[in-house]
Amino acid sequence: MSELKIFLSHSTKYGELAKRLKLSLQALEAETLLDIKISEEMAGASNWRQWIEDNVRSADVFLLLYPHASMDMGWCNYELGRFLDKGRHIVCIKNTDIAKPPPAFEPYQAYDANEKGFAKFIEELFVFGTFTDGNPLNAAVGELGSEFYKRANDAKTQLAKQFSEARVLEHFYEMRLVISICYDSAGKFDAEQSIVKGNPEGLRLLGLDDIAKVSWSKVRQSLGQTAEWPAELERSIPSLAIGSLPPPLPPFRVSSEIYIPVITRAKSVDKIVRQLAVIFVATDVERLRPRLFPDSMPGGLKSLLHVANMIFRARWRILEPRFREARYRALSTERCSEVARSVIADYEQMQLDAEKQGMSGIESFYAIFDRGLRQEVSAAGDEWMRLTTLMRATPADNPEELSRQLKGLLKNNSKWLTIVGKQFLITVAEFDEIHGTSESAERSVV
Repeated sequence: MSELKIFLSHSTKYGELAKRLKLSLQALEAETLLDIKISEEMAGASNWRQWIEDNVRSADVFLLLYPHASMDMGWCNYELGRFLDKGRHIVCIKNTDIAKPPPAFEPYQAYDANEKGFAKFIEELFVFGTFTDGNPLNAAVGELGSEFYKRANDAKTQLAKQFSEARVLEHFYEMRLVISICYDSAGKFDAEQSIVKGNPEGLRLLGLDDIAKVSWSKVRQSLGQTAEWPAELERSIPSLAIGSLPPPLPPFRVSSEIYIPVITRAKSVDKIVRQLAVIFVATDVERLRPRLFPDSMPGGLKSLLHVANMIFRARWRILEPRFREARYRALSTERCSEVARSVIADYEQMQLDAEKQGMSGIESFYAIFDRGLRQEVSAAGDEWMRLTTLMRATPADNPEELSRQLKGLLKNNSKWLTIVGKQFLITVAEFDEIHGTSESAERSVV
C-alpha cells in the first residue's frame, strides 16, 4: 500500500487540534504516505457536501476526535453515515474524562487521549498495521533509538498535552432560557409556535423537569397567573427590535426564593426579534426583606402582625390567583392537579417561613391569641386542616371541583382575618391600659 486515506472528523471548535494530529502523524510516514483529510483545508468555493461525500467514501479509516463531551456531534454523525461500509475501520480518540465515545461511535475502537493512549494508537497504526491488514506503515516507529521513535514520543506528549487543555469545563452559574420567537400571519407574537430551550437548572426552576424544549405557551401555563414577568417580556419585544435596552422584569417567587428575570441577549433580523435569552438571578430574601417593625415594638404584637401577613399572603398570593384561574379558564385535568399541588406546596413553604420567624409549634401559635378566642382559633385551625388534607389526598381533576376546594379555603381564610382583627382590638386595648389612656383610666384621674 503506497497511501492510506484517513478522514479526520471533528468539530470546527477543535480545528487546531485536528491540524496538530495530522502533522504529527504525517511526520511518522515513510514509504506509505498518509492522506489525511480535514475540513479546514477544503478549497474555497468547494461544494462542501460533495467534498464530504467524496472524501469520506474514499477513506480507509474514519477517525473521530472527541475532546469534550459537550461537542456538537451533528456533522460528525452525518459524516459517519456516509462512511459506514464493511471492511473499513472506525476509530475514536476521546479525552480521558469521558467514559465512553458518543452513542453512534460506541461499537467501535476508542483510544484515550493521554500519552499511553496515543502511544498505543501510533504503534498500532504504524508498527502493527492494525488498520492496514497487518502491513506496517513504518516499523521504525517502534525501534528504540530511531529518529521515528523519538518523533513518536514527542508526538504522543504534545498531543496528550493539547487534548488535556480541551478538557477545561465551562461552568455557567446561571439558570437560563433561550426563546426562539415566531409570529402569526398578522405579525403578532405567537406563543404556541415560539419555542423555549434552556439548561436543566432554568427549566427546573419553571417546573419543566426533563423537557428539552417546550412552547412559550407551556411556560406561561406552568407559571400560572402569579408571575408577571412573561407578559412584561412579551410587551417588550417591539421595543427590543429597534434597539432599546431591555426593561426590568418583575421578580417572581418559587417556594421561599425570589428570582429576578433578566433579558441578556436579543437577536433580530430586519428589526424583527428572532431570539431572546433570559437568565434568572436568585436573590437573598433575608437581605431584601424590609424591616417591617420597629425594634421597640412588643414581641406579641410583632407575632400577631406576622400572622396577619401570613393570612394576607395565603389569600392574595396562594388562593385568589388560583381561584380566578380555576373559575374563569378552561383548565385541563393535568393543570387542575398542578394547581392543587402548588397550593399545598405554597402552604407548606409558608409554614417553614413561620418557623424561621420563631413560630414553631402549636403552643407558640396559640399563645398569640387571647384566651377568649382560643375556641375560634381551634375551630378555624381544624377546618383548615380538613380542607388541605382533602386537597392533598384527592387533588381536583376538573375546574368545578378545584373552584369548590379553593372557595372553601378562602372562606376559612376570612375566618382567620376576623379572628386576627378581634385579637388586634384586644391588643390595642391592652396598650391603652398600660399607658393609662383608656376611658376608665381617664375617669380615675379626674
